[in-house]
Amino acid sequence: MILVRVYLAFYFFIILKMITLKTISKNTPLIKKKIKGKKNKAGRNNSGKITVAHKGSGHKQKYRTINFLRNQNSVGIVTSIEYDPFRTAFIASIFDTIQYNYYYIIAPKNLNIGDIIKSGFNAEIKTGHSLALTKIPVGCFIHNISLKQNKKAQLCRSAGTSAQLIEKTANYSKILLNSGKQITLLSTCQATIGSVSNEFSFFKKIGKAGRNRWLNKRPTVRGVAMNPVDHPHGGGEGKSSGGRSSVTPWGKPTKNGKTKKN
Repeated sequence: MILVRVYLAFYFFIILKMITLKTISKNTPLIKKKIKGKKNKAGRNNSGKITVAHKGSGHKQKYRTINFLRNQNSVGIVTSIEYDPFRTAFIASIFDTIQYNYYYIIAPKNLNIGDIIKSGFNAEIKTGHSLALTKIPVGCFIHNISLKQNKKAQLCRSAGTSAQLIEKTANYSKILLNSGKQITLLSTCQATIGSVSNEFSFFKKIGKAGRNRWLNKRPTVRGVAMNPVDHPHGGGEGKSSGGRSSVTPWGKPTKNGKTKKN
């Protein structure tokens, strides 16, 4: 039984690897001007204090500048689909035939090299096209959604994610997110047709502790394993449960509480 499990896991890993290699381009990053180095701050602020826990080390990475605001009229050609170390989705390099420049976008599912993508008023309802919510029909799946007019996209940017436009009025549009939550936005906000690429990314197995270190993740220590000076759950005689409901290292409750105001 164990051998069958191992075999199936290995087989699925090979299939996933083949899909990934078939999707992305094998050449080096195409747009060198849109790539810059990023210093690893190891979760520390300007005074050297740790503000984000479990960060540090990690492989050297270069940041790709993505165009999240596609509100101008443009017609582009997909020149490559590439891997991005800073996000789970693939990215696509686009050559703008109007402005004669290159830029990166989040690659939608089923986008291929050589495809034509548009944005603005002249865009049709097609995968990869970016247009205002007022131009998108009800029931359409969208991603890369901006929360305000003329602002960069903030919703549905991770691999495999999408939202559905379920209702429209004269000035507002209602969107159903993957979580089941419904939000109302101005109909002038931008969105891209389709869902985000690399939908099988959540099947990836870390496999070993060292791979987490490559990804800039340090070990997580339980509060009950610490001393009283380090955590409210720390200390006690022998193994203990912390003696109280779960709290952060600063004493704030961590369970059954809302994380958003509205």
